[in-house]
Amino acid sequence: MPSVIQSFTGKYAFLSLLYRSAFFFDTDQYNSPAAAFEAAKILSRNDRVSFIGWNIQPWDARRLGKNIPKSWMRPDWEAVQLDIMLDIQRSKFSWPLLREKLLAIEDAQLVHGNACHDNFWGVCLCQSLPASKQKYGVSPRCAGDGGNRLGLILMQVRQECHAGHHRTPVMPK
Repeated sequence: MPSVIQSFTGKYAFLSLLYRSAFFFDTDQYNSPAAAFEAAKILSRNDRVSFIGWNIQPWDARRLGKNIPKSWMRPDWEAVQLDIMLDIQRSKFSWPLLREKLLAIEDAQLVHGNACHDNFWGVCLCQSLPASKQKYGVSPRCAGDGGNRLGLILMQVRQECHAGHHRTPVMPK
């Protein structure tokens, strides 16, 4: 088992926000953490419909999330987004199959390595990648360090699961 998992792709794609996995969050079913997270930005539950269920691909949810009108946004978004991501990950990993996969990676450090200059949720590795892998070019603000908040949240959820403090999966009524 690697001591550091630095990419949420391939064998470790289940850790990604773009991984398709049905779960319930805030009483609605989503097909990916990305869709649930983008929907959670919207104040009115009625306006979240485009993100709910299987009607949206995870990468499309991210694109749509960048274009949410300011008037629709939760006014407290900056203050609550980390707690919301934690709740989303707890819901996602409440399902036994995904929880088992998370526990199987034991105590590996989880780093959301990326090449899209995301140093809030992950660590951008663009400067260390070959030119062929630099989809978004190289940014001088990416020096291989970042907040890695997604990795930290995933490690917290894994620790909670190890301790037996995991949720029971929510089922539709």
